[in-house]
Amino acid sequence: MDFYYYHHFLNHSNDSAGLSSFWGAFAGAFFAFVFGLIAYWITKRRERFVQHKNTLVKLDRVLMKHLHEFGVIETVIKDTSASLKKNHTTSNRLSTFAIPEEIEMELGSLDLTNKVFSYRMSIDRLNFNIISTNHTLTRLEDLYINGQPVVPVNFTFLASKMDYLLNNDLPKLNEWTKKLLVLERIHQDRLKSKSPFIEGLLHSQWEQDISKEQAKEEYSRLENEISELAKSSPDDIF
Repeated sequence: MDFYYYHHFLNHSNDSAGLSSFWGAFAGAFFAFVFGLIAYWITKRRERFVQHKNTLVKLDRVLMKHLHEFGVIETVIKDTSASLKKNHTTSNRLSTFAIPEEIEMELGSLDLTNKVFSYRMSIDRLNFNIISTNHTLTRLEDLYINGQPVVPVNFTFLASKMDYLLNNDLPKLNEWTKKLLVLERIHQDRLKSKSPFIEGLLHSQWEQDISKEQAKEEYSRLENEISELAKSSPDDIF
């Protein structure tokens, strides 16, 4: 009997020890899984904040390039329209405006995302008009090269279309570009000193409350920057 109880006690002790080891291993794995999820979540939130800041910089470059291109295309349109009004064909062509695919989806501000998306739609419409205009210019030039007469009304129609671009579409988009650039720069300025870890931990969106006074002040700085750039020369580099 003593042997039976001793044997039973040993088996029971071994089962208890095995059960304790199992639950200990399970608890360790469970907490490691939970902490892993938390670390993954924090890392992704931090990466989202960094992506938002980097996209603001990318957007700044895109918009500044557009402002430069507006000036170039304005000159080309004036020259082309003048030739068309004289019933002359021209080899001039208008360049389209590039904007990175889905750049607005990389932003961490819903308000700014919606504004950039609307801007993209307007740029797409402008590009469509530019492509259509270039096609017509090519057709007129082909007729001239092939020695076929071009009906004067075609020159008049295309010149009026280009004048509309010059006096309506371009000024509106130029102003829109400046205001979008102002908003982007205020966003960028307010986040430049923020910690990616803390901002990523506390927020998933980075909206900014921007007053009209702040926007006007930044707009004035932008106008001064554009004016200085227009006066710059290679001698200013060093």
